[in-house]
Amino acid sequence: MDPSKTRAILFDLDGTLVDSAPDLTAAVNRVLAERAQGPVSEAQVRDWTGDGTRRLVARALMGGRDGEEPPEEALDGALERFIAYYSEAVYVHSRPYPGAVEGLAQLARAGMRLAVVTNKPRHLADAILAHMGAAGSIDTVVGGDSTDTRKPDPEPLRLAMEGLGAASSTALMVGDSATDVEAARNAGIPVVCVPYGYRRGVAVEALGADGIIEAITELPSLLRGAA
Repeated sequence: MDPSKTRAILFDLDGTLVDSAPDLTAAVNRVLAERAQGPVSEAQVRDWTGDGTRRLVARALMGGRDGEEPPEEALDGALERFIAYYSEAVYVHSRPYPGAVEGLAQLARAGMRLAVVTNKPRHLADAILAHMGAAGSIDTVVGGDSTDTRKPDPEPLRLAMEGLGAASSTALMVGDSATDVEAARNAGIPVVCVPYGYRRGVAVEALGADGIIEAITELPSLLRGAA
């Protein structure tokens, strides 16, 4: 990885810029209550987050049993209710990670082109960024419904780079999970990870990223130091 070439940075959202697990958990539990199912814990939701809202709701309905799928019609209905509940309370207990908003602003002032690439639906990502006070730093947002595929497929990252007018040789991915690392590898760009977020019990050192940063505020000095 040569950070001196970086002109565009793609950020994951949940687990990288914002801790959204509390509000995701609240919405999930409202759906489960409608179906006379017991609540799930925030820790469980953290483990289930990262593959898009449909997978999150499916895992909740099946109690985390990834090898089993709920009936399609039941999942469609639960997903619709989840999005309705989550949309009306998307940023009640969610909070940006320390340094996230400040780091994005620093990078934007330095002339970096910034994107958010998330498996969350675009309108929910936009709402969170606005509540965080980070929307003004972000040039483009790619959501889980912006392309036919989601991370770790490279298409969302490629769409983000297109939106930024950036070549892959000048782009960097920043995430928190194996999904982000795999997506970056598939798109042919380097990736660094933060040590917090939703990793499903995998140590950050085991993700295979090109580097680890403690906070988003470390990125400006990392890029300057390599220049």
